[in-house]
Amino acid sequence: MRQLKLTLQILTLFTLFLSACSKDDSGSNNDGNVALPAGPQDTVTSFMVFFTNTVDSSVEVGSYDDVDGPGPITPNLGGVVLKKNSTYVLSFFIEDGTGPSKVYLHTKIKNNGKDFKFCFSNPLGINVVSTDSDGSLPIGLVSTLNTSNSTGMDQLNFTIKYQKGVKNGSCSPGIVYHSCNIPIIIN
Repeated sequence: MRQLKLTLQILTLFTLFLSACSKDDSGSNNDGNVALPAGPQDTVTSFMVFFTNTVDSSVEVGSYDDVDGPGPITPNLGGVVLKKNSTYVLSFFIEDGTGPSKVYLHTKIKNNGKDFKFCFSNPLGINVVSTDSDGSLPIGLVSTLNTSNSTGMDQLNFTIKYQKGVKNGSCSPGIVYHSCNIPIIIN
């Protein structure tokens, strides 16, 4: 019975929270002092976030897959079920599969950490703290997520900001490089 209830919650979650990830091309989140580099821009075709429970080492994977980038094929979205009052280590796999060879964007972000920052929403009492840095300021490619005693369904937003020349440790400067909502259930 519990398995059926969980399955119904997950199906409801996917139905209610089908949403896409995107790169903000409108410039509405542009700091004014930052512009994306000239030339072809990356397209996120696979965005995966791994939630590793620090107590039992179980792993939940949230995902957004859009094989054709901004094209006619509808993206696939995968949510996660997390435990209340738990701690998770977050890590990411981000890929651009639109070219003749795949580009691993998480490696690009890590190698250019002084230009990027991951920002997270805090639904249902979630608290996320970046544990990696560019030498002085957080990146967020590796983070710790703590759930509270709140339960329910919501979306956890992941926003990657490009902050070349203006990075100050907060999420306000820069331009949105990629943004994604992953459905979550906390039991």
